[in-house]
Amino acid sequence: MIIPVRTVWLLLGGYLAAVLLNLHHTALWCLPLALAAAIWRARRAQAPPGKSRALLRGAVIIVLTGAVLLGFRTLNGVQAGASLLIAMAALKLTETSSARDWLIVVAASLFLLLAAGLDAQALWRVPLYAAELWLLCMGMYALGSLPDSPPLQTLMRRSSRSLLAAMPFAILLFLFVPRVAGSFWALPQQHKAMTGLSDEMSPGNISSLSISGEPAARVRFEGPVPPPEQRYWRGFVLDSFDGNTWRRGRRDYGYAQPLEFAGTPYRYEVWPEPNQLPVLLALETPEHAPTAVPGVHLTDDYQLLAGQPISQRISYRMESYLLHHVRPGQDLSPEQRLRYLQLPPRRNARSSELARAMRADADSDLNYIRSVLNYFHQGFKYTLDPELANGNSVDELLFNTHEGFCGHYASAFTHLMRAAGIPARVVTGYQGGIWNRYGNYLLIRQSDAHAWTEVWLDGSGWVRVDPTAVVAPKRLMQGSDVIFADSPTLSQRVFRAAWIENTVQAWQAINAWWQDEFVGFDFRKQQGLLERLGIDRHYLRALALILAVGGSIWLGAIAWRLRPRQFARTDDALSRAWRSLERKLRRAAPARAQHEGPLAYAERIARQRPELASTVTALARRFAMLRYGPASTKEELEQFCRAVRMLRAVPARPAH
Repeated sequence: MIIPVRTVWLLLGGYLAAVLLNLHHTALWCLPLALAAAIWRARRAQAPPGKSRALLRGAVIIVLTGAVLLGFRTLNGVQAGASLLIAMAALKLTETSSARDWLIVVAASLFLLLAAGLDAQALWRVPLYAAELWLLCMGMYALGSLPDSPPLQTLMRRSSRSLLAAMPFAILLFLFVPRVAGSFWALPQQHKAMTGLSDEMSPGNISSLSISGEPAARVRFEGPVPPPEQRYWRGFVLDSFDGNTWRRGRRDYGYAQPLEFAGTPYRYEVWPEPNQLPVLLALETPEHAPTAVPGVHLTDDYQLLAGQPISQRISYRMESYLLHHVRPGQDLSPEQRLRYLQLPPRRNARSSELARAMRADADSDLNYIRSVLNYFHQGFKYTLDPELANGNSVDELLFNTHEGFCGHYASAFTHLMRAAGIPARVVTGYQGGIWNRYGNYLLIRQSDAHAWTEVWLDGSGWVRVDPTAVVAPKRLMQGSDVIFADSPTLSQRVFRAAWIENTVQAWQAINAWWQDEFVGFDFRKQQGLLERLGIDRHYLRALALILAVGGSIWLGAIAWRLRPRQFARTDDALSRAWRSLERKLRRAAPARAQHEGPLAYAERIARQRPELASTVTALARRFAMLRYGPASTKEELEQFCRAVRMLRAVPARPAH
């Protein structure tokens, strides 16, 4: 069967659109391969290619499968599977000659659409997914209409009706199919990562720190919001130092000791972006680990560590206090004290000598800390373009460059504390956040990544000290954007315009709603929906009942819409008029058979009674048009009924 050219172009467009939707996570060679196959097939739209040789086709399949294995080291997963599916569909295009072949290409495109939807659920992609589904539905209707080639408007109308008819059932399934942990919509997204947070920090090896406006997390508070300078979002704690790089200790030292909390409790919910880091953000200091995320525990240094990287969208509730102190009698164990005083020998020697000299001049640990902060306050500069260090990063900062960003100052301050005999550690996370007034949440960006120091003071416990606060206090009060206040670029000046900023915040709020209410529709939200419907018990039984009743109603509506024409009502005016006509014609010819349509019946009467041909044929055609054609008016129906009534009784057939 020759496939019409217009149908071929429509099907090729659906396939290429599916490939483009998966472009962000498939192999680089997928798009050129798909384009080459589509162009080759389009040039032969009117002359379908013959079947290719089996041996050659098998060799190409082996090569393409090997390319996927070489690129992804596996054939499993969304990325490798989508790449392999694109390759196999491209190969199929070289031998499409029948409607069945094209249906295989359409099926591959539908699976590619599913792969794209599972991997990327951003709100701006939803119209693209809907348009692609519409396009593929049009292609299926075109294949179903062969050998005819319906106009594009007809295909668009039919596919739109089908998709709209399917929408109620899709919503029913989305809302009431039982949800389990690890939602169907939340596949691991290994290609994403938090670029602003890491479990290592080497400030001396960084000559330029770029600012990223990508979101890291969203936080919605149930009550008061802490002031900007107190918004420290705790991530990793780094306690091992080799003179240039701080690292997180891999040994598990147990659980956090109980603290005495004071001040205002802050209750909030966090939505972190998917990443490959096994840590949850929390406003310091968290009271306990969240119960909604399995496998998370609060370590002895108050990190919220998970058993595996956060590779899907989750949310968790927390409660934190900004003020706390250790309980009476609590102290560091000898092992912990050694851990937080460790310094590499023969590295940053000048800084260690400076620390011992300054500590000798101070009469207490607290006064020594103040002296070091005052030292940083004089002559040091905050910059994102510091000079590279020579291996002794602290000495370079304190005695040569005198400039750096938060990682440099936290590293140097912690070194000075340890060299003076004060246990200290580096904490990395985020500081600040931008309040979105449309969504009523705090947006934490990658550019808010920050590092600070915690020191141990007897009687108080671990106390946060941020040396960046004395070098660049505006960084804490106004966020990372203040870095460009003196010399903003053109794009930064444009995005600071009030109307653009409001538009961006409104879009972020809408996208956050989409992620929370649709992508994040989980077991807890499903239970809340049932409770609002008055169902708070027998969860699975209620879901099964709702699905059964709702599905039955939907199927009934579809069946009624698609009912055969012969089952239409027979007591309407048109049917009564036609039956009256049949009664008048019984004397002229045998009665109409059950399988005989109006036009066939009229043709038989015309052959048997030529004198009645014009009248009966005209009435039969008029009836067919009124019954099976476009919607008729009341006047047209009345004209037909009047014509039937005016027809006199037909004389009987002459005897032979």
